[in-house]
Formats: sequence, structure tokens, C-alpha cells
Amino acid sequence: MIFILLGDEFLCFTIFLFCVQVALAQNQQTNNISGVVTDKEDSSPVQFAYLYLKNYPDFSGLADERGEFKFYIPSQFVDEIVVISSIGYQKLEVPISSLSKTGNTLKLQRQLLSLNEVTVMPEDHSMEEMISQAIDNIPKNYPDKRHQLRGFYRKVSTNYEEFTKLVEAAVVVEDVSYKKDGLALRIKLESLRQSNELGEVDFSMSILKQRIREQIKASGSTLGPSNQIIKTYQHNNGFRGDAYHSKTWFGKDGDRFMGIPELPTYRRFMGEEIVGNDTIYQIAFSGQDPPNGSSYLKINSRNHAIVEYQITFQTGEYQTFAKFREVDGFYYPEMIRNRELRLINRDVGTHQMDISTFWFDVPVTEDLKKIRVKDALDRDEEVESNEYELDSSFWKTYDIIKKYPLDSAIIRSLEKNKSLEQQFKRNAKD
Repeated sequence: MIFILLGDEFLCFTIFLFCVQVALAQNQQTNNISGVVTDKEDSSPVQFAYLYLKNYPDFSGLADERGEFKFYIPSQFVDEIVVISSIGYQKLEVPISSLSKTGNTLKLQRQLLSLNEVTVMPEDHSMEEMISQAIDNIPKNYPDKRHQLRGFYRKVSTNYEEFTKLVEAAVVVEDVSYKKDGLALRIKLESLRQSNELGEVDFSMSILKQRIREQIKASGSTLGPSNQIIKTYQHNNGFRGDAYHSKTWFGKDGDRFMGIPELPTYRRFMGEEIVGNDTIYQIAFSGQDPPNGSSYLKINSRNHAIVEYQITFQTGEYQTFAKFREVDGFYYPEMIRNRELRLINRDVGTHQMDISTFWFDVPVTEDLKKIRVKDALDRDEEVESNEYELDSSFWKTYDIIKKYPLDSAIIRSLEKNKSLEQQFKRNAKD
């Protein structure tokens, strides 16, 4: 069964051939590494240790009660580093290139803690209470007035081990109180550049998606934005307006995190970190027991603010991530990432994904120069199908992009025939 995310609706249709292709894709796109995590002093197994890629933490895994793990790593990341962490132990970093496919023994060193650093692991009922308080405090912890964020947007598309498309944009986001819905949101495009499309595009899929949107609209349901930039920002702010009041992940009844007898939600305490004077707790949750850590909340114990979250569907076809920073008592997005199926042809599966990311500067809340409607992106504008003037001098001096350079593996994959600079010029307005 394949899920398509269009606006606020999940449309589900069953095509047997697609299911076969998804299964094949999941087997072909990864390298499997297995082994055991043990205590360095007595060689006892370290239960439920958390493993993730250092530079790509959304690729993660969890050891079982015997310390045994199976970690699935995309082939293009074989030069990356695996981080292994567990409560009471020092983090261990291991290059993937030094690991075998099977039989790896990863030894963790115990961490010596002073009395005031001892971790008290919350019981399940206290984790439930912590999540409940975090949801109750959403109206207090997030922006209550108009503000602007200067941001950098990057979308990378994949096909198995290759990267097939790059879109980068400099934007200014003008948002309103989180107590309102996202319809008042405005995003101004400062500059955009994009590479050639190296994926196989079947235009009948675009027609199909358009027809589905028309059916949703005709049914009276709310349509989300088709503009990829607006959609990435709006969908990853699940605290706001109608989202908080309705049956969403962050709906104020908290059903998705608490579960019901027929569909229980399991929780696991993954650890804590000290940030300044704050203690941040990480709680994993899932419909499977134990949770594997791919869906989690990070909650500040001081004010019960959700400072980071990641929600992953079990089959990996959709994942949403957001990290927040505190400014003057309110939390604003610092980073947003969205991973979803790329629906450009009939070969639908997790080997073809769109990975869209936002990085933001510190928000501006005073003396705002409001974005005019005519200068803002249209919610239904297909950004990638338009041509924009390429301002090369802008990108050479754009400071945010210097903090987040493009990975060399992506550059090599996209520059097989032409340099990215040549591709940017080719896809720009004359």
C-alpha cells in the first residue's frame, strides 16, 4: 500500500506492482551491518543502545535486549561515521569503513558521573505526563506575534544510490502567532537556483496528482499548499492553529502519543542532555515495542517545551523533523527537514525520495518590513517548473549557505555531465 501526501490529506491506493518495487528498492538501496554492543569493562550486552549516522542522524537503529543490532546504511554513506550512545556510557564514534557486514563488537566505555549528574530514568507513566504537559504548554512556548525568519532552503532528490535533482533557495519567512493557522504565512523568494533533472519523469503522474487534488477540493476538504517550499515549512510546524486543536500528532488531546487500547503507543526513554542550565529529555515512541528511536520528542524539563521532534512512518515513506531555538522565552524553528516519496514516475518506492531542508537565522520580531502579497510565493505555485533569474554574485556572498555546504557525494552524483554552475545557468531565466 502506498501513501501519497497531498496537502493535509493522505490518499491511499493499492497497486500490486508498486508494492513489489518498494520491497525490491528497500533491499537494494542499503548495506546491512550487524553485531553487538557491549560494556567495555565486563563484556556484558548494552541493551537498547542507539546507533545513528553522525552527519545524517535520521538514519538510525536500536540494539535489542541482548545488545544485538542490524543497521541499514545507504550505500552512498559508506564514508560516514556511526555514533553509538546509551545512558550511562560515553558516545562511541566508528567509521563505517572499519566495520564488517557481520560480527562487529562495539564496546562502550562507562561514563563516570558526579552525584548531581546521575540520570534518573523516568517510568512510563512519568514520560506520559511529560508529553502531556508539553502538549498543554504549546500555546505558551511558541510565537504569539508576527515575526520574520531569514532562511536557506535545499531540496535533494534521490534514486537508489544516486542524487537526481537539487533545488536551493534563499527566502524570508513571515509568520504570525502560532495560535493561528498557517494561511497567513508569507514567504518571499530572494533567489533560487536548480540543477538539471536527472530522474525519469512521467508527466502522467503530474496529471494524476492534479486530478486527486481536484477531487479533494470538490469534496470540500482543505487542500494544503502544492508549493514545495511553503509545504515544507507549514507541515513541519504541527503546533499551530487548527493543527493543535484537531486530531493531529500535536492535537491537544495527545492521542497519537498516548495511544488507545486497540492501538497502543509504546514509549522509551532514550537519554538526556544538559544544555546550559536546562535538562533535555529524549523520548522515543512507536506502535512497536520497543521503539527503534526513529520517532521521538526532545522536551525541556524547565518549561516542557518540545525543542526537537522527529516522526517517521514505519515503512520509511515519510519523515518529518523540526528543531527549535529559544529566543526571549519563545521557540522558533532553527531547522526543518521533510523526507517523502518522490512521485515523478510509476517506479514509486523509498529509493526515490525528496529530502527538503530549511535552516534559519535568529528571528526578527521588531520593526518588521512586512512582505507584500504580490512579493510572496503563491501557495499553488509549482516553483521548480518556473525559471528565475540567476544571481551568481548573491550566492557567492550568501552567508547562511556557507554554514551548510553541499555534501561531496551529492556534488559528484549531480556533476557527471555538467558542473552545477552550468546547470544553474541552464535552468535560469535568460
